[in-house]
Amino acid sequence: MAAGWITPWAIWQAALSKYIIKQEDGLGPSWEFPNRQGYVPILTNDDVYIKHVDHFNKILAASATVIRAGEDLSAGTPITFTISAQPDVPRNITWAFVAHAQITAYSLTITGKDAKGATITDTFTEADGWSGATSQAYATVTSIIMTARTGTGAGDTMNVGTGSLLGLSNNVDATGEVYKVVKSIAAGNAGDYPAASYTVAVTADTVDVSTGAAIVNGDSYTIYFKSRLYTQV
Repeated sequence: MAAGWITPWAIWQAALSKYIIKQEDGLGPSWEFPNRQGYVPILTNDDVYIKHVDHFNKILAASATVIRAGEDLSAGTPITFTISAQPDVPRNITWAFVAHAQITAYSLTITGKDAKGATITDTFTEADGWSGATSQAYATVTSIIMTARTGTGAGDTMNVGTGSLLGLSNNVDATGEVYKVVKSIAAGNAGDYPAASYTVAVTADTVDVSTGAAIVNGDSYTIYFKSRLYTQV
């Protein structure tokens, strides 16, 4: 190693679910690398944050059929679903077989973009059951495709809708980084929505606002959170 150079090395920290990069001599500062999306902190100070406020104004209640109602599953695979509408705000996608008398196995892939503009995808099979929901929040859905199917699918249909997980526009690495939610109902003033009324998922950067009460058409939510400052590598 040439004089004046520091060769970093990385070790997997299972408790943190991330790599920690250290200098070769082990004496210098350490850097986390990477987080789940391939980012590292710009500075070695772990307390460098940017504050964010995401507004979800007058959103729709969760709907089982708003994306697609009664898609016919009898055509030859791959079956590209008709997308009847897009999510009103970044939120998770629900899906359910209305009937599956002729289908014994399947593979379903949903693709789109999240609130950060990144491409995301979810794939489900019969091992996931005959209804479910994505853990990721979709700002837009670009395709829903049944890529494989066992059985004729004659008379079988599927609904695709939206859930109650709202997608944040930046990363959160801990539930406490979402520090305030304000809710206003369709015919009322805004008020504090206590922490017990929402659930944060750091693996997908979502907030389930239905923990306290189901979303009603016209409800609005303002989510205050902080996100660590990262740079992509």
